[in-house]
Amino acid sequence: MQIVALLVVFLGEFLAITSEIFFSKGRYMYVMIFLMFIAGCLLLGGYWLAHKYMGSLWPIYIATITAILILEPIIIYVVTGETPNLGARIGFVLGVAGCFAALGIS
Repeated sequence: MQIVALLVVFLGEFLAITSEIFFSKGRYMYVMIFLMFIAGCLLLGGYWLAHKYMGSLWPIYIATITAILILEPIIIYVVTGETPNLGARIGFVLGVAGCFAALGIS
């Protein structure tokens, strides 16, 4: 069930990020509101499953941050074609290092 919780959170984050990007561009506004509702339900369900079967919310927090860190740049590039500037690249590298540090240092 832990893997199911992680997959549900990743799917919820994917849908949330996608709806945020399309909504910010002014496209499919009502569809994106509904999609964000579905994403929120998935995220809540994923957190509930993680707390129930993992006993701690910390692994799911790290999974959420990692999902955002991995998915958001990919989705932004695919949807808008925008590439990050130097500051965003540095922030991305530091974010990845922070996720690895949180997972590897106890």
